[in-house]
Amino acid sequence: MVIPAFAFYTIKGKIIDASTQKPLDFVNVALIKHNSQAPSAGVTSDEKGNFTLPQVSSGKYMLRVSFVGYNTLEIPLNVTDRELNMGMIKMFEDSKALKEVEVVGQGTQMKFEIDKKVFSVDQNIASAGGSATEVLQNIPSVDVDNEGNVSLRNNSSVEVWINGKPSGLTAENRAQILQQMPAESIQSIEIMTNPSAKFDPEGTAGIINIVLKKDRKAGYYGSVSAGGMCTDGGKPGAMLGANINYNSSKVDAYLNLGYRAMSFRGGSKTDRYNLSDVDTTTVLNQKNVTNRAFQGLFMRAGVDYHLNDKNTLSLSGFGMFGTGNSSSTIDYLLTDYGTNAILKDYSRTVTESGTRPSMNVSLDYKHDFDDKGSNLMLSASYSHHKRGGDDNYVQEDEYGNKILDITQTVYGENNTMQFKADYTKKFVSAGKIETGWQSTLQHRLSPASAMNNLTNTEVESYYNDFDYHEQIHAGYLTYGNTFFEKLSFQGGLRAEYVARNSTNAFKDASLGLVDSVLNYSPYIKLFPSAYLSYALPNNNELQLNFTRRVNRPRGRYINPFKDYSDSTNISYGNPDLDPEYATAVEFNYLKSWDNHSLSASTYYRFTDQVIQNVSFIRNGTMESTYMNLAKTTSSGVELVAKDRLFKIVNLTSSLNLFYNKLDSSVYSNPYDATITTVIPEQENFSWDAKVMANIVLSKTTFGQITGQYSAPRLIAQGRETPSYSIDLGLRQTFLNRNLSLNLMVRDLLNTRKRNTITWGDGFYQTNESYFHGRMIGLTVSYNFGNMKPKMDKKKQDNQQQDMNFDGSMD
Repeated sequence: MVIPAFAFYTIKGKIIDASTQKPLDFVNVALIKHNSQAPSAGVTSDEKGNFTLPQVSSGKYMLRVSFVGYNTLEIPLNVTDRELNMGMIKMFEDSKALKEVEVVGQGTQMKFEIDKKVFSVDQNIASAGGSATEVLQNIPSVDVDNEGNVSLRNNSSVEVWINGKPSGLTAENRAQILQQMPAESIQSIEIMTNPSAKFDPEGTAGIINIVLKKDRKAGYYGSVSAGGMCTDGGKPGAMLGANINYNSSKVDAYLNLGYRAMSFRGGSKTDRYNLSDVDTTTVLNQKNVTNRAFQGLFMRAGVDYHLNDKNTLSLSGFGMFGTGNSSSTIDYLLTDYGTNAILKDYSRTVTESGTRPSMNVSLDYKHDFDDKGSNLMLSASYSHHKRGGDDNYVQEDEYGNKILDITQTVYGENNTMQFKADYTKKFVSAGKIETGWQSTLQHRLSPASAMNNLTNTEVESYYNDFDYHEQIHAGYLTYGNTFFEKLSFQGGLRAEYVARNSTNAFKDASLGLVDSVLNYSPYIKLFPSAYLSYALPNNNELQLNFTRRVNRPRGRYINPFKDYSDSTNISYGNPDLDPEYATAVEFNYLKSWDNHSLSASTYYRFTDQVIQNVSFIRNGTMESTYMNLAKTTSSGVELVAKDRLFKIVNLTSSLNLFYNKLDSSVYSNPYDATITTVIPEQENFSWDAKVMANIVLSKTTFGQITGQYSAPRLIAQGRETPSYSIDLGLRQTFLNRNLSLNLMVRDLLNTRKRNTITWGDGFYQTNESYFHGRMIGLTVSYNFGNMKPKMDKKKQDNQQQDMNFDGSMD
């Protein structure tokens, strides 16, 4: 079959103020194909008012030119066989423009793109004054549990990035960083369930990219904010924030500051039935009340220097500094199942204090080869995350006698360097080649030691010193093209070379200090990806994609350090863990109407060597570690819709229906091969739903209601019971929306709790836990700056906006 060649053309012009005849920069220029709602291309004008839209295929279009404070222009175009030079496009100021925006109300919470879904955080009133954790809890398909663990489509193997980069976020520090990051610093959340070979394949579920605010508008502008919040049982907290941006033709600069001081009260309740071969023997009832507090400063700054029209140099970074502490009181009651006789009655107090400083700095360079989008991007980044502090364990009997007093000193450090080079070549046709290289070097340290305060001696069993090195070198190549103006495809392959090694030192009563060295064999793995997209009439689109991804265990998953904070449940990592690999196929259907949009996805994911947390009973104590299970199969249907109702309600709704199957497996305790656990084959069907409603109550008053429900679902060795929650938000604006007052209520019904039922050889257990209860917060923010154009009301009544432009189509 001979594939016809298609010609592509360029549209260019210059935008000026109709009254002053001066050029306007940063004006939005969007090209919309006939019978379509979404722009097919878009640019902003430069400091001289010029704009260029390259690689435009023939056909009918609408050119939309818009800028705050000016009437929007919509110019019909017919691209045939030549370049279009629009000449001077005159824009007229409109003093009514801002008022018209107020009548429209809020912007959309979500938009669809070919490889991701983008959710606006500015419209998330219920998260105002909160953290990145609260923001993610309201994003469709995303779940954040009580410990801050993030999952996507019921899969916890997900990568969380900041501004398109991993930024050093790991399973150990992610929860703390997200809790400290102010919601006001976030612009949007991008969900990529099947990223292409261009992206790092880490995370079998995909990538959640947190895009921080960095608007590019002429002039200087910013905001300041302050507020307070309180959770059930916790002390009142406070937040302060400020950000400022400056943009010119040569320099873009920004600075963000956020301070948060919070206090939470959480807890848990556990009932464990210890089983013999024939009957239940004892019952352990455990109640835990935990008070947590932290205070810290989040800072982010950056500058982009435009060397010329084709070269830009950027330096950016963020850092977090602060302290945290917690105090937990755990009451234990062990009784005989048959007689209810009390066998043990004691309590344990665990206090923790420490710091978790983090920082990331990045140096970037971009060179544009042409106006088609061909470019070279170079990047070097370094991240440093550290944690340190003391944990004190005090145990008393039922008479208040101290029977244990141990202080454990823990320290952790993670240093990561990453170097990237990405090259994109766009051809005169719709073809595009992307190729690049990425090298990541990582070093982790985790020493720990402990002292017995009753005897003033070292507790050797608590000693652990884990040192881990890893390097990954990757190269990729992708090619994409469009045929018949409707069919698009992209194929890619990524190859990764992985080398790692670790040492672990521990103390043995008879052997003394023992060093254990693990030299893992280096290996090369391939990660292909493929995408097909077909545009149907009347704003319909079909997409089919395929990817292969990986989840490499690190940190607490492989560190054999033992956590003794709960004397009846000791947890530790497994240094012999292997990576898990997943193959995913996804089919998407997109449909747009004037006031409605729908994304329907069916997905299938097969994962081998699945990593799960498993538990054993050993000498009457439960031990938990991580194991490679057999295989899992997941499939489902996800529906995400956005609707505009009655001109005052914006709805974002999601429904995820999924089926999970976990193959049966048998494995042994790594510290005692005589203890084995058998997990039979498990399968279940489950679903979850989220609805966010933004309501325009008046020109200056906005409300928001968010509800979510999760049906029972399968976990390793058990299941998680249903859960639901409701969040509320209210925003009142003043002074032409420059001043706003936000009231938010998180978890209105106090139901955001995690309930699980687990079982295994020798035990059956129920557990209920929560990080904190209902949260109420009030914040006030003020916007300032000179980015809005001044209104010149002269001649306003005489101006016409219908296709007012001069020039010819050369």
